Amino acid sequence: MLLKKMFRDMRQNLSQFIAIFLMSMLGVTVFAGINAEWQGMKHERDRFYEESRLPDFWLLGRNFTEEDLEEAAQISGVEAVSRRLIADAVVQTGKKPALRIHIIEDNELSRPHLVEGEAFDPARDGIWLDSYFAEAHDIRVGDTIRAEAGGMVFEKEVIGLIMHPEYVYCARDETQLFPQPENFGFAFVPRKVLPEILPLPYNQLMIRLEDSADAKVVQSELEKRFKGKYSLLQTHETHLSTSMIEMEIQQNKAIGNVFPVVFFLIAALAMLTTMVRMTGNQRIQIGTLKAMGYSRHKILFHYISYGIWIGLAGGLLGLAIGPLLVPPILFEMQKTLYYLPDWYAVLTPESCAVVIIAVLCCGASSYFACRRELKDVPAACMRPKPPRAGRHTRWEKSALWHKLGFSAQWNIRDILRSKVRSAMAIAGVAGSMTLLLCAFGVLDTIGGLGDWMYRDLHAYDYRINLKEEIHQEEIDALKQKYGGQLIQELAIELRKDGREETGFLTVIEPGEQIRFQDPERNPMTLPDSGAAMTCKMATLLGLEVGETFEWRNPGDTQWHITRVEALYRSPTGQGITMSERAYEAAYDTMVPTALLVAGNGSDAVGLPGVKDVKSKDEMRAGLEKMLESMRTLVGILILAAVVLGAVVLYNLGSMSFAERVRELATLKVLGFFPGQIRGLLNKQNLLLTIVGIIIGMPCGYALIAYMVSTLSEAIDMPARVSPATLVLCIIGTLATSLAVGLLLSRKVGTIDMVSSLKAVE
Repeated sequence: MLLKKMFRDMRQNLSQFIAIFLMSMLGVTVFAGINAEWQGMKHERDRFYEESRLPDFWLLGRNFTEEDLEEAAQISGVEAVSRRLIADAVVQTGKKPALRIHIIEDNELSRPHLVEGEAFDPARDGIWLDSYFAEAHDIRVGDTIRAEAGGMVFEKEVIGLIMHPEYVYCARDETQLFPQPENFGFAFVPRKVLPEILPLPYNQLMIRLEDSADAKVVQSELEKRFKGKYSLLQTHETHLSTSMIEMEIQQNKAIGNVFPVVFFLIAALAMLTTMVRMTGNQRIQIGTLKAMGYSRHKILFHYISYGIWIGLAGGLLGLAIGPLLVPPILFEMQKTLYYLPDWYAVLTPESCAVVIIAVLCCGASSYFACRRELKDVPAACMRPKPPRAGRHTRWEKSALWHKLGFSAQWNIRDILRSKVRSAMAIAGVAGSMTLLLCAFGVLDTIGGLGDWMYRDLHAYDYRINLKEEIHQEEIDALKQKYGGQLIQELAIELRKDGREETGFLTVIEPGEQIRFQDPERNPMTLPDSGAAMTCKMATLLGLEVGETFEWRNPGDTQWHITRVEALYRSPTGQGITMSERAYEAAYDTMVPTALLVAGNGSDAVGLPGVKDVKSKDEMRAGLEKMLESMRTLVGILILAAVVLGAVVLYNLGSMSFAERVRELATLKVLGFFPGQIRGLLNKQNLLLTIVGIIIGMPCGYALIAYMVSTLSEAIDMPARVSPATLVLCIIGTLATSLAVGLLLSRKVGTIDMVSSLKAVE
């Protein structure tokens, strides 16, 4: 009997329960969909890393010997060590793209993953080529590739096309913001097939640790034993590919964990409001059930089951469609940035746990709503609940009250009398405004990054990257031909009071190709002494202007002490910048790594000393492509926010109308026209919407700030909401609220005055 009663009650309150169902479903859909997406990426990445035996450390130097291999292998916790030579070559075809050649002694660590052709064989003569590079240049297995490296030209047959765990994010360096297989790729060549007389200075050691090893201890031991023999020690946190995909996973994880909270809170509030109204209207039925012998606990569970079944139905549907709908959309964007062997969604216990959370939210709301009605004895329950004694508030006794019109007085009294319903309306609007503002604000934040970086800070048109072995006369020739501004960039380690970070040192000669902005993004100049530090790095190290810190080139034993003379804000490349004069006066001669050119510099490709040339337009396009997956994710959240706002407002409006039908019938009897009554309802709806918008604005901005805080430590992206976005979100929320209000106010004409006024007899 109770089951039939539950279904009947749900039919009679269909719109309210559908709203709760949709909010539970949306919350679980967003969480389960995004969770399945990033969990799938993480699972496949970890599987790929383990299958290929990815190293834990990379030591970069000039010439690692057999003795160095043995030295590293003796360190406690080290499982395996290999060495290889890495050299950048230029393919002699088309636009002469760069190809990073890996000459390896064995295939124990960092193994290539075969896509097509024959598996890697250390004894087979040939070359194994990046499959994406091959596709971009229409190279097939069996073709011959011709490349030049270090003045030597070699030709090799392509034996296989491969993917590689160190190139999941396949960019040449930090200056290349997204993979460009048409400009850069990688290849592997066995050492055994090369002439023994050919000198090969192995410039990289790969170290893989045992599962039980302490990475910090091993790293410290490597630094001590190879002091002065290496220039850079890379870990998974500092390696470009491993750090970039980890950042992508963490960003999506943060988004997926935060947004469903809003849906669950609104669903719980909606369930609470619905059940309070229902149990209040069913006092006589509750009393009858008690008189028939049903225990208090059985009746209590009956009403709690409303929330349990609605939350469970919405949660299970969300769990089913989320992993099927959301991951494919996001994967389409991510496949252009990250190269994994396979892409799939993974349903985890956390997603199932979220269904339980949705059930608990709805069930707990039902419990708190109905327990009060079950305290009375059957005789008391079978009588209508006496109305609360009305009393005038201080506000109503004030002189200002009497100056208000009837509609204002009626709406204020109604709001104060129905605090829960009014709070629910405000919470629903605030939640919708929060999600909308956050979603559009994130678009503003990432959308303004390109203009800030490539219009406000970088004035050059082309970046000519220089080779490490470039001679001074070649630099002078480039300067004479193109003018421009020379810079030196190198990775460094920074520390302050035991806190260590990895960043960049930039040394810059006088010029106008790079501009700097202070923390408030006002123009500034570099100090004549000491260093200017990025705001993000200063925050990470806990530094302020006037304090000193230590820095060194990786592999150096000497730490330099430098004073922070200024702070500047930069979206990428966190670290320190010095003027040429300040650097050479305190440390060493500037060794340029790039020439920044205004005007055309594309013809510098192939000139002596030039490694490659990148246009600012290409780099900006790369940034936009890198942010595309976040835009797609934000689009999903915007859609969810609009649905949330419409569902919540319709649900509350429908419930509010049902609760006030007797009052509205009384107004009609007193001579109020339907249009006047609709005006009363719309004014109250507008007032609650405005309050919800005001509350939602700071919440939305706080959510944006949290979102950008999940970005990589190498990126500084201040939260930004443009005035146009703020106005758009306000207008959108108001329009949704007014549309729902107008839709519901049309019910005024359907009120049966006789039955409504007799309902309480």
